[in-house]
Amino acid sequence: MRELVRTLGLPSVIAISLSAMLGSGIFVLPGIAYEQTGPSAWVCYLLAAIFILPAVLSKAELATAMPASGGTYIYLERTFGPLAGTISGLGLLCTLLLKSSFALVGFGAYLSVLTNIDIKVVAIALLAVILILNYVGVGKVSKALIAFVTLTIAGLIYLSIKASFVFKTEYFEPFMTNGMEGLFSTTALVFVSYAGVTNAAALAEEVHHPEKNLPLGILISFSIVTVIYCVVNFILAGSLPANELSGDLRSLTTLAQTVQGKPLGIIFALLGVLTMGSMANAGILAASRFPFAMARDNLLPSMLGRLNKKFLTPSRSILLSGIFVGLAVLFFNITNIAKLASAFLIFTFMLENICVIVLRETRVQWYKPVFISPFYPLMQVFGIIACLILLISLGWISLAAILSIAIPGIIIFFMYGNKRVTRKGVIGIRGKRKDLIEQSKVSFMTDSNIAPIDLSSKMDICVSLIGKEISPETLIEMAASLTGGQKLEVAFLIEIPEQTGVNDLRDEFSTVKSLRRRVLAMEEQKKIPIKFDVIVSHDILKTIHELSRRLDCHWLFIEWEGKTGNAFTLNNPVIWLRDHLSCNLVVFRDCGVRYIRKIMVLIHDYGTEEVIINLADQIAAVNNAHITLVRYIHSNEQDNIVESEKFILSKCKDFCKSPTDIKIIRGKNKLETILSATADFDLLVLGDFKTNNVYEQLFGSFYDRIISKAACNVLCTQKYVYHQTHS
Repeated sequence: MRELVRTLGLPSVIAISLSAMLGSGIFVLPGIAYEQTGPSAWVCYLLAAIFILPAVLSKAELATAMPASGGTYIYLERTFGPLAGTISGLGLLCTLLLKSSFALVGFGAYLSVLTNIDIKVVAIALLAVILILNYVGVGKVSKALIAFVTLTIAGLIYLSIKASFVFKTEYFEPFMTNGMEGLFSTTALVFVSYAGVTNAAALAEEVHHPEKNLPLGILISFSIVTVIYCVVNFILAGSLPANELSGDLRSLTTLAQTVQGKPLGIIFALLGVLTMGSMANAGILAASRFPFAMARDNLLPSMLGRLNKKFLTPSRSILLSGIFVGLAVLFFNITNIAKLASAFLIFTFMLENICVIVLRETRVQWYKPVFISPFYPLMQVFGIIACLILLISLGWISLAAILSIAIPGIIIFFMYGNKRVTRKGVIGIRGKRKDLIEQSKVSFMTDSNIAPIDLSSKMDICVSLIGKEISPETLIEMAASLTGGQKLEVAFLIEIPEQTGVNDLRDEFSTVKSLRRRVLAMEEQKKIPIKFDVIVSHDILKTIHELSRRLDCHWLFIEWEGKTGNAFTLNNPVIWLRDHLSCNLVVFRDCGVRYIRKIMVLIHDYGTEEVIINLADQIAAVNNAHITLVRYIHSNEQDNIVESEKFILSKCKDFCKSPTDIKIIRGKNKLETILSATADFDLLVLGDFKTNNVYEQLFGSFYDRIISKAACNVLCTQKYVYHQTHS
C-alpha cells in the first residue's frame, strides 16, 4: 500500500510545527547564540523570522497547490526536475534529522539536571522510543504533541512573567559582542529554529482539508513561535549576566533557578526533556516522509515507498531516519549540527521562493494554489536576497553543507533515478526543447486522453484552448473566418503534473462538458464544421507543437492576455511557440468586443504586410467589416515622409477585397499614439511579435505592450516560412 491516511486536523498541524520549533530553538540555541553575539541574540531571532517570512508565505502557497507527502521535495521536484528533487529531498531529510539529533543532545543536557546518566546513552534510548511511536502511527503521536506544546507555552509564559521582576537593562551592555558580522552569522545559525514550518508541509497528505488547514497551520505556528522566541530571548538577556548565559545549553533551567529557586529549575528541566523529546519526534515524523515520497517517484528504491500493512506508516523510511539520527548523536558536534542544518535550510527556503516565481510566471495550467502569497514578486525577491546574505555570513560551512548533500544526491540520481524517470520538471518543459526541433525523435500522444482522438486527417486551421479563454466561442469564430467552409480542429488541452498519471483522469471535468456542449451548439447554429477533441498531457507546449505537426496545419490560434512591463516573466509562451512551431501562429487577446465592424491593421514593419492584410481581409469578409491600414509617423517627421508613407499604404490596399482606408497617425510617443488609436476600432491586427533581447523576454517587448494594453481585441500573427511541403 502506498497511500497515507488523512488523520491530522488544524490543531495537529499547529502542534507538529510548534513542537519542531519550540525545542532546541528556545531551550538550547539561546546559549550558543549568546556566545556569538551577546544580548543581541533576540534580534537575531527577529531577523531570522523576517528573512524567513517570504519562504513561509511561499510554502503556504505551494502547499495548497501540491498537498502531497514530501512537502518541499515535491515543490522542487515538480519545478526543477528529478535531479533537483533528489538533491533537495536528501537535503531536507538530513536537515530535519540533524535538527532531531540536535534536540536529542539538548534532551540529554536538560536531563543531566535530574540525573548523571550519560547524555548520549539517554539520547539513543529516547530515539528508540520515538521510532516505536512513529511506527505505530502519526495520529497517536499528534495527540501527545498537542499536550506537550500546550504545556511548554504555558511554562514559557509563566517564566517570562516571573523573570520580568529581576530584569536589568545593564545586562544589555555590550549589545553586540562581535559587531554586525556576529549578528548576521548568529541569525544564520538560529535559522534552523524555524525549520518546523517544513514539517507541516511534509505531512500534507495526512492533513484533513489541506487547502485550508495547511496555510493556516503554517502561518499561525510561525507567528506564535516568532513572538515566543523574541520575548523569551529578550527576557533572558535582561535577567542573567553574560558569563552565565554564554554557552549554556540549558539556559531556561538556569533562568528558572535564578527567579524562583531549584524547584522551578527542576520543573523546567522536566519541561525541557519533554519538549526536546517531542521536537525530535516531530523531526523524525516529517523527515521520514521525504524518502517515502522519493521512492514513490522512483528516485529511491521502492521498498522505502511502502506502508506497513497494519499501522499504515512508512516503516522502512522511519527506520532509515532513526539510523541517521543515531549516528549524528554519536559522532557530530552540537554547534556544527546546528550550522549544517541551518545552511541547507536557508538554501532550500531560497529555492522555494524561486519555485513560486517559476510556477506563476510559466503559467502551468495545473498550478492552482488556494492560498496566494501577498506582495508578489517583491516578497519572493526579498526572500532570495535575504537567504543569500545569510549563506554568505555562514562562510565556508554553507558551501560545505550544500556540497555534502548535492554530490551524493547527484550520484544517487545518476546511478538509480535517472534510469527510471523521464520527467523534466516545469523548467525543463518550458525551456529550449531540442526534442521538438528534432521532430523525427518525437513520439506523440504517449499520454492517455479523456476522449479518444483521431489526428490522421489534415486540418488547415487549429484552435488550442487551455481553459483560461474569456470566450472560447469568439476565438473559434475568429479562426473559422479563415477556413473557407472547411472543418476546424478545436483541441481543449488539460495539463497535469508529471507525477500524476493521466489514466487517473477517467471522467470529464464539468468545464470540459460545458465547453463541449457550447462548441457543438455553435457548430449547429453558426454552420461551422468543427472537430472537438480533449487531450490530457503532462507537457502542454509539446502537445500543441505535435498537434500542429500531425494536422499539417497552416494556422494555429491561441488566446493570450499579453505581457505587461510591471512584472517579469521567466518564459514567454508565445515566444516559445514561435520558436518551435512549423506553422503560422496567431495570438488573440480578447478585450470583450463581440461585434467586429472596424478593423485596424497596423503596418509596423514592411515585409509582413501581405500576411496580416490578407488575414484581416478574410475576417472582414465574414463580419462585413471595414479595414483601415495604419502607419505610425513621429510628429517631427517632414511632410514628404508622410506622403511617401501614404503612397506605400495605398499600394497595400491592393491586397484587400473588403472596403479599405489608409491612415497616418502622428505623435511623440509611438506606443501611446498607437494605443490611443485603437479606441476607434473593434479589432487590431498586427504582425511579427519579435523579441530582440533578454530584457524584452523578461519584461515585455513593444508588441507585448500593444497586445496587453490595446482598447480593442487584438490579433497578432507570427509568420512562418513554410518548407517545400507547404508550398
